[in-house]
Amino acid sequence: AFLEAPGLEWIVVVGLALFGVAFAVNSSLHSYLVLAYAGSEKAAEDVGFYYAANAAGRFVGTLLSGLLYQWGGISAALLGSAVMLSFCWLITLKLPLSKSRVA
Repeated sequence: AFLEAPGLEWIVVVGLALFGVAFAVNSSLHSYLVLAYAGSEKAAEDVGFYYAANAAGRFVGTLLSGLLYQWGGISAALLGSAVMLSFCWLITLKLPLSKSRVA
């Protein structure tokens, strides 16, 4: 199975380090994007929803990745991550591009 061979743990370590750097850089951008997308009418509500969804996603992601790791090892955890990322990407395709399309 993927990464089950000895000596390949560095792939996971490097991948997590790169993810951590990208997450730290983009973290400050997320709040701005939520505010820009929400507009001024309901910005506080949308930012609150963003933080609640973020916390729920971290909890569910941690729980599911641990369960998948126990069930099928690192391969199952990485596959589960890829499936969830694909699902999130499909959801973003349904978001309106501008306020004129929201009507």
